[in-house]
Amino acid sequence: MTEAFAFTETDRTKSKWVAKVYHDFVRETGRSKTTLRGLFYYALQRTISDYPICGGFVGEIRITRSYHENDGEKLAKWTNRAKNLGFIPADAILEEIPGELLFLPKSGNCYPSHAEVWLNKSAAGPLLYPVCDKHGIALVLVVGRPSQEAIADLFRRHSSPITIFCLSDLSQRDAFFANDLKEDIEKFRPKESNLLFRVKNVGLLPEQIRELQIPMIRANKAKENKDKFKKYLESFSLDPKNMVEIDALEIYYPGGIAAFLDKALGQKVL
Repeated sequence: MTEAFAFTETDRTKSKWVAKVYHDFVRETGRSKTTLRGLFYYALQRTISDYPICGGFVGEIRITRSYHENDGEKLAKWTNRAKNLGFIPADAILEEIPGELLFLPKSGNCYPSHAEVWLNKSAAGPLLYPVCDKHGIALVLVVGRPSQEAIADLFRRHSSPITIFCLSDLSQRDAFFANDLKEDIEKFRPKESNLLFRVKNVGLLPEQIRELQIPMIRANKAKENKDKFKKYLESFSLDPKNMVEIDALEIYYPGGIAAFLDKALGQKVL
């Protein structure tokens, strides 16, 4: 582990700011953990102009201002510094984990069930697993589109009809995760399988962005789904050049993403 004395004053200044934002989040929400992007959305909606702009070689604060979405590029860096310096708990801010992950409910809960939750990113997994465990269903985390092996595992887990509830960012790349998953399940279906399945997109949806008044941020330019995404957002008067990450629910939905999923599952017939 890097020793604390190896960090610069700029590291300490920025890390202390991250710690302040994190502790404000805990006080306001009562939750001690969130994702890195959840912390980003919390910082973005703060009205305090306290983000430090450091200068020189000693980290003196030359000016403070409101946090901006462009500052998010370095949030992971300063958050890791804050963890290493002991300003925030090491497990407080959850980041993406590479690979595909499957979390089955504990043995005391009913499984196999006729439902699963699929999320095409991983950071929120520790927040969502207790909800899935409560409902006795599996949680599957993938990166982008699932691999053929992930689909094969789905067929190995189930022989009776199943509903898959999907969570993904509302972005040009990820908004159609549920549709893509449905196509992939059919594409990689074993010849001997007659498994019936439904795929439901429970969020993020354009109407949820409007209802929860979640601000969109500028998206990276992408080629895939450009016209499709534009048409998808058209009737909601949302800018297709922008996006909202599923992590924004940590701030704009009471109880965060876990409460959002719990309500979504409770409203569905499992």
